[in-house]
Amino acid sequence: METIFTKILIILFSLPFILISGIFLRKKSRPYNKILFTFHKIVAVVYIIFTILVIRSFSRDPGPEGIFAFLLVFTAALILFSFITGALQSFEKPPPSVVSVTHKVSSYLMFICLPLTFIIYYNL
Repeated sequence: METIFTKILIILFSLPFILISGIFLRKKSRPYNKILFTFHKIVAVVYIIFTILVIRSFSRDPGPEGIFAFLLVFTAALILFSFITGALQSFEKPPPSVVSVTHKVSSYLMFICLPLTFIIYYNL
């Protein structure tokens, strides 16, 4: 259980860095600052890897039910949407506005749902 807790701490500490660097990137126009953009992407990939590891460990528990199972699937979908739309924004040409809006909405929802999923898991 200690390794799961450590992974969750890594995830939770990476959230502010992703959020702050994402806000700075959004405020700046294209082309993005390469150092900040690279930092944002690396921390986001670390976040996604550790989240996948934690979700896999959650799914090994017998029968995640109800709201927890829904949140687990919903959060995984949000992470996928956020990652894909973030990758689409990294191209030279600006993406369609629907991609930017989807990235923004899925990212903010993910920041709400993931800690909520952890809280519910530890209270089961």
